Amino acid sequence: MHSLTGERGLFIGGFAQRIAGLSAGESRRILDPLQAYVTRPENVLRWRWSPEQLVLFDNRITQHYAIDNHDRLPRRLHRVTVAGDVPVGIEGKESYVIEGDASHYTPVAAG
Repeated sequence: MHSLTGERGLFIGGFAQRIAGLSAGESRRILDPLQAYVTRPENVLRWRWSPEQLVLFDNRITQHYAIDNHDRLPRRLHRVTVAGDVPVGIEGKESYVIEGDASHYTPVAAG
């Protein structure tokens, strides 16, 4: 659930590899059509950039899916991940790390 709106969502993203309790093949048969739906042109926001522009997305309810069609022009991206609320499932249970530590990607700034 979205921590501010309470809206239900399915948070899989393009990195989801497997659904707990299912085999890799069973998981793919569920995840692939969901990912294909999310990335359909009618579900994708295309942004026409202007100089000095900043665009922010709330990745709690959106999925970043960059299309490589900038005609070999320079593209500069600064990605910032804001530490925030732990996602909560519809049953009220907080998400947790199953495996690994991502802290080596970017240090978390002390607040």
